[in-house]
Amino acid sequence: MIPDIRLRARARRNLALACWITLVAMLLVAPADATRGRVQRVEPAPTSIVAQARGPRVAIYRSPHAKRPTRWLTNPTSDGGPLVFLVKSRVAGWEKVLLPVRPNESTGWIRDSAVVLALNPFRVEVSLGGHRVTVWNGAHEIVDTPAGVGRSVVPTPRGTYFITELLKQPYPNGPYGPYAFGLSAFSDVYFSFGGGPGEIGLHGTDDPSALGTDVSHGCIRIGNAVITKLAGLLPLGTPVTITS
Repeated sequence: MIPDIRLRARARRNLALACWITLVAMLLVAPADATRGRVQRVEPAPTSIVAQARGPRVAIYRSPHAKRPTRWLTNPTSDGGPLVFLVKSRVAGWEKVLLPVRPNESTGWIRDSAVVLALNPFRVEVSLGGHRVTVWNGAHEIVDTPAGVGRSVVPTPRGTYFITELLKQPYPNGPYGPYAFGLSAFSDVYFSFGGGPGEIGLHGTDDPSALGTDVSHGCIRIGNAVITKLAGLLPLGTPVTITS
C-alpha cells in the first residue's frame, strides 16, 4: 500500500469496542489448568480474543518455558498505531498469538502481564475463488460484498490473519478508496511495495467495475461504501480468514 494518513483516534476507538468486556473475556475464556499445563485453543469464530500491548514493547517467546525472548515488538508500531495480536491458544499466564511479521501466520508466546485482553465478536472471511468478502458479528452476517483479489502472478496469500491497522487515505477517490485496513499478511512476491514491506491490505477502490475479478497486486479490494462502513465497525485484531 502507498503511504497513508494514520487514523489513530478511530483505530483506538475501534479496538475499544471490545475492551469494555475485557473482564468478561478473562472469565469466559479462562486460562488452562496450570498444574496440568493444558493448552486451551481459541477458535477464530464466533468470538476471538485480541491482545493489546500495555507498554512500549512486548517480548516474544518460542514457548512458555523459554528463558529468553526470540524478539521484541515495539508499541506503538512504526506507523504510530497500537500493537495488537490475535490470540490462538492459552495457558496460565501466557498467550500464544499470531504475529504481524513475516513469514505469514508466524506465532509466538507472550506474557499475560504484557497485554490487555478483550473479546471481539467480529470476523472477516475472504473467498478468493468466489471473489467475496463476508463479515460477521457473532452469528450474524453483516456484510457480503464482491471483492477484487490478487492476480495469479501476485496472488493474495491464503491463511488466517488479523487487522493490524486502520488507515485513512489522503485521496478518498484514489486507487485505495477512502480507507484501508492493514493485515498481518504479507505478499509472497513483493518484499517492498509502495514504500512499505509488502503488507496485504483490505481497502476501497477507484474502479468498482473490477470488483469480482483477479485484479490486484495481492490486496483485497471492496466498494468504497462498504470499506467506509467497516472502518467504523471493525476493531484492530479482527480475524481475517482467506481461503481458496
